Amino acid sequence: MEIIKSAGNREKFSKDKLCGSLKKAGAPADLAKKVCDLTEKKISAGESTAIIFRTALDYLVKEDLNLAASYSLRRAVGEFGPAGFLFEQYVEIILQAYGYQTKRDIMMRGACVEHEIDVSAQKEGTHYLVEAKYRNEPGIKTHIDAVMYGDAKLADIARFEESAGKEKNIKFHILWLFTNTKFTEKAVIYAKCRGIMLTGWNYPADKSLENLILDKKIYPLTVLPSIGRFSRERFAQKGLLLAQDLLPYSARDLSEEFGIPSKEAERISAEAEKLIKPRGLL
Repeated sequence: MEIIKSAGNREKFSKDKLCGSLKKAGAPADLAKKVCDLTEKKISAGESTAIIFRTALDYLVKEDLNLAASYSLRRAVGEFGPAGFLFEQYVEIILQAYGYQTKRDIMMRGACVEHEIDVSAQKEGTHYLVEAKYRNEPGIKTHIDAVMYGDAKLADIARFEESAGKEKNIKFHILWLFTNTKFTEKAVIYAKCRGIMLTGWNYPADKSLENLILDKKIYPLTVLPSIGRFSRERFAQKGLLLAQDLLPYSARDLSEEFGIPSKEAERISAEAEKLIKPRGLL
């Protein structure tokens, strides 16, 4: 059976690949097999990978919401929108959750030009210049050029500060690049050579973007299965970005303040509480 990938090309449906992605999200082998079997029975030839993903997700939600959140996390982060503004906010929130003092969208003078820094972060005497590189196209990787661009920006700032005699009064700068994609091999090699920190999908192994999110439950609200485009846009207008941001609102509040249909509001409220609150407090 052939299916259609996001880029439009066709490939043979792989049940093993689907089961592997479920296991990677933390699903036990028996649950992964159950969801795979149910999904395989429901889909037809010519289905898109997006429909297959949604079908598997719907079954997983019925079994375990936390596993469903882990399984859908990458797509949820990719639904922040076409621009990177919300991702910059999200990166700052993640850093704050891990004890960093932050400022966002600051300007720093370089020897040649001024540079906009997405997030300035500081912890334990070290200062980090954080670049947030957001991509919402499936399958895209972050290449070496993005790392080299950040490196050039850091070098220009360092040259100015050295010429201005500021090096004794400032914290040492380290470039830190965040992305919601995977890095290419050359990007990783260059970053290691230049002492640049990288955080992306599946990298580094122990402190990847998804691990940072899951360890602190810093879920984007787009991870909640009942949130559609309308509710997502309404929440964004109010500056709500995380699933935990919805906890102060009752289902009635969500319906009245955001114009969300009452049934949908009830599902969203229940999902947010179940996902974020410890099980003993539900």
